[in-house]
Amino acid sequence: MFLYRLQIEEEQRGILYIVVISSSDEKAFQAAEKQLERSSLVTPKVKEWLLLEKKRIHEGSGYVIDPNEIA
Repeated sequence: MFLYRLQIEEEQRGILYIVVISSSDEKAFQAAEKQLERSSLVTPKVKEWLLLEKKRIHEGSGYVIDPNEIA
């Protein structure tokens, strides 16, 4: 299993970050899309998807997110 950090550009809300656990890239994007849909009342219109990071997971896995990277 892998921990994925994805970035999307959504028409209404701009840049968003989604973190999911999945066994493959394809399934990670599908899971991220479902998470995004759950967070919205209407189906979001995504302009762009980016895979920022992919890590094999084990106990203690995680990310450090630099606030300067988000700007």
